Amino acid sequence: MKFTFTSLLLLLAYFSFAQVDILDELTKDQKPKREYVAYTFKTTRVINGHSVETVKKNQLDFRVSHRFGDMAASNNDHIHSMFGFDQAADIAFIFEYGITDDLTVGIGRMKGAGPQRELWNANIKYRALKQTKDFKFPMTITLFGNTSITSMRPSTDPTSLSNFGTGYAGFSHRLSYTLQAMMAVKATDWLSIQLSPTFVWRNKVAYNDNNGLFFLGLSARTKFAKRYGIIFEYFLPLVKPGVGGREYFPMVRGIKNAAYYPNLHIGFEAETGGHIFHVNFTNSRGMLENDFLPYNTANWAQGAFRLGFTISRTFPLSYKNKPKEDRKYWKKGSVEDEK
Repeated sequence: MKFTFTSLLLLLAYFSFAQVDILDELTKDQKPKREYVAYTFKTTRVINGHSVETVKKNQLDFRVSHRFGDMAASNNDHIHSMFGFDQAADIAFIFEYGITDDLTVGIGRMKGAGPQRELWNANIKYRALKQTKDFKFPMTITLFGNTSITSMRPSTDPTSLSNFGTGYAGFSHRLSYTLQAMMAVKATDWLSIQLSPTFVWRNKVAYNDNNGLFFLGLSARTKFAKRYGIIFEYFLPLVKPGVGGREYFPMVRGIKNAAYYPNLHIGFEAETGGHIFHVNFTNSRGMLENDFLPYNTANWAQGAFRLGFTISRTFPLSYKNKPKEDRKYWKKGSVEDEK
């Protein structure tokens, strides 16, 4: 009797699961597809730092960035330098290519503004998770890493960070690295916020500094029109006070002539006929994470901030699977109009 009852229960369960499977098969096309948030930020950079965005598959992003000299330097030097326009703090040329929609590789050359100049770098960026429109997954997470090498001539000063030595050790002293995880939320159609825990490793540092440094970046974008927005960045070093002359919130505390100040950037973003154009004000002289994060002695309160700009243009390198009407290098509308 027990055997018969158990057999009936198992048979009933089997048919129940079979009906569920058939029902799922019949209704799977009726289930809503998961929709992902697009354009948390307009480009792959916020200002200096990276955003969670990646370059689309088979597209090449070319950008030129420039940072001028101090706008309000002491001793009226700003008058003679035309508020920094006569000087170039840093210049960057960057190429980035989308292997897939979520995987980007890039190379770049920066003038450099720290103790090591002539910076060449290669980077890789992977968007691991995407925010959904229904907030079932509430954020986008992107991982980033780069390697930088300086090609500058070695200094003869043994105390200089550009005195590299010879052999393998001398070569390794030219190298530095960055690892970063970016977590961003597009809270509304007009507001995006990003946190960027960052680790920078330099093979050669000053005697009172650490090779490895942690930073926490906070970025935001406020979009007030379809083609225009305000962008913001702040990077805070997470180290013990005194390491490399770093102190917590020296600008807020009114500390002048400190050895280090956190990076504070604010800018205006505009889309003009297919180009993304940034105009920004920043106290960072460099533009590469390996450069502007560990080395920054510029204080906003002492007039040590500068004007900068970035122009970005993306070119499709393949038209595979695209209709003929969409095969255009120049697009009149916003990039957010793309299908």
